[in-house]
Amino acid sequence: MSAGTPSLELPLSVLVALWLPTVRDEVSARRAAESIRAGEHPPRVHHSHGSEFPETSDSTQALATMLHALAPAQQVAAVLPRPGDLMGSPATCSADLLEAGEGVVVLGAAGAEARVAIPHIEVFGSALESGEIVHWRFHRLHAEPASASRILGGIESVAHARREITRALTDAVEILEALDVARERPDLADDVLDLSLAHLDAQLMPPDLDTRTLDLLERSARLLGIVELAQSDTGAAVTAVSIDTRAGALGEIARQARHALAAASAHRV
Repeated sequence: MSAGTPSLELPLSVLVALWLPTVRDEVSARRAAESIRAGEHPPRVHHSHGSEFPETSDSTQALATMLHALAPAQQVAAVLPRPGDLMGSPATCSADLLEAGEGVVVLGAAGAEARVAIPHIEVFGSALESGEIVHWRFHRLHAEPASASRILGGIESVAHARREITRALTDAVEILEALDVARERPDLADDVLDLSLAHLDAQLMPPDLDTRTLDLLERSARLLGIVELAQSDTGAAVTAVSIDTRAGALGEIARQARHALAAASAHRV
């Protein structure tokens, strides 16, 4: 095993969806923003686009203001769309969601409009010293409020997602062995082992998070990490056919992991 065991990371939209139900006022919004940003290494610069968001150089306050604007959330979930799997993205913002690869769908109290918050992450700097700016953009679903309900209603339950992710983890092991991913890359096998032992930082999670939900988040994040490692190197897949076979198999596993993360992030009153 390599020297350091990595910590698991969650997509930004998943963290926001997990924390948003805890936001009731400006104080709780600031607390949520501080917890979300505590896992950023290096810290990101957050900027919310819109006339209702005042300009500020305080990234934590910018994120807190955005969270407070989205609250209270009757229903909320992260979506992680990919080409061929839009996860029910509303037509008016499906292209924006697909470009970002993630977003947060929010339904407020009865009569409140549905909204989608989308983080576009911009990398700046050089290979030696770089950083990230998160540009938060908002879509108000004036013409299609029911689409948000359809998205949230279509997200799996935690119990179902846990069964699916358990099956996906078994499939991943079998696929990696069958495709001989690490035959020429023993360091890759070490990295996969490190990921299998990694955990989420409990301090970054909302208080009173259900243990089953935390378990699902960790399993899904591990699975996505393993898939990314496997996709980073063709290993023994020396033919176009074998490379395509691996890509298809790993792509399906990644899809299951993304849907499980969405299920774990969902909150319904």
